[in-house]
Amino acid sequence: MTESCPASPEVVNPEIRLEDVREVAEANSCEGRGRSTASGRGYNAERLANAVFNESGLMYRWSVKSYVDAYIGGEVAYYIEVKSCVNRYQSSTEDLGRYGQFRIWKPHHERLMSADSLFDSKKSIYFFVVYSVVDGIEKEVGKLIAPVDTVDDALDNWSSENHVTMGEEKNRRISWYLLLKRLGVSTDRFKTEPIIDLTDE
Repeated sequence: MTESCPASPEVVNPEIRLEDVREVAEANSCEGRGRSTASGRGYNAERLANAVFNESGLMYRWSVKSYVDAYIGGEVAYYIEVKSCVNRYQSSTEDLGRYGQFRIWKPHHERLMSADSLFDSKKSIYFFVVYSVVDGIEKEVGKLIAPVDTVDDALDNWSSENHVTMGEEKNRRISWYLLLKRLGVSTDRFKTEPIIDLTDE
């Protein structure tokens, strides 16, 4: 009798957090808020994704495709698209700003969907990380992984936007709060569990 292929990647280091990554060589030690710091923290989120799935816990950036942020090899290979955002955008008043948003580019999303449906040996997942900014330093709020088709069911209303390298392309901006709601995950669960794995549910 042959063993069946694993349906989901193995999360081996769920306790590693986004703020841990800033301490390693070649990582970004961003401080404050804004586009450049968000970008740097996004690169750290890619390192985090590799560390969470790697037995050694190494925090590095590497992938096999330009539209994939991280990669897990093996009998079944996993393409990982990493998305990160701040929990709340900064507000000019003392009130909390609106919820942070993930931006998902349709061409990348469709490539992930295609790889997932065409090959039994290749699967695509999303790795979402939300962080707060405390005294200019990121603190992980929560992280979640989900199959690409599950995320696809939560997306709608694509709009066009100009991207610096891709040109005019469709994308979907969705707040992390709305995404969790559509995925059936409570904010309390998201904030208390080390990682939520929807590939296993």
